[in-house]
Amino acid sequence: MLFFFIISWDCYSQTNAIDCNNVTYYEDTFYVSLNDNIITNTIFYNDSNTMIYPNHCLILDTSLISVSYVSGPINTNLDCHIFTFLAQNSSRDTLDFDFQVTFNSNNFANNTVVNGDLVLGDMNSTCSTSVSIVLQNSLTSVIANGNSQSKDLIRIANILGIESKEIKNQPLFYIYRDGTVEKRIIF
Repeated sequence: MLFFFIISWDCYSQTNAIDCNNVTYYEDTFYVSLNDNIITNTIFYNDSNTMIYPNHCLILDTSLISVSYVSGPINTNLDCHIFTFLAQNSSRDTLDFDFQVTFNSNNFANNTVVNGDLVLGDMNSTCSTSVSIVLQNSLTSVIANGNSQSKDLIRIANILGIESKEIKNQPLFYIYRDGTVEKRIIF
């Protein structure tokens, strides 16, 4: 007499891993100062797999500054935020987000670069994008310029160097009389 036993296992594998090439951030370099301490960016999500309750974090490699996620009037006081979902070809395939920067010290050189990673992931997968945060110390700028006047804007130019008006969702360069140039995108 022969007995056959059929055993089946439900295996959960990571078949729905997210392709990091399909997660795009609008910016990878941010300029912040004591007076302008919000990092604004946009995620473009073009992966065919939906992310359920994705976690979005900004992880820094310094103690000079810290960040907290800001959503409208709500500050999470954490460097991460959980969204409901991200899905391709839906109203949620593009997300705007803000992180508020807190300066733990104002004793740093002007244009100090802080490196970090924007991390987007859920329980199945994670994508990480390196970013740079340039810390501008207005006190250093004022002393170096020898005056306390605000910057004098000469012109605004588009990415081709052609003079432009302020246009939303377009990279623009603000050129000042003291030689500094700021790259801005207005959302």
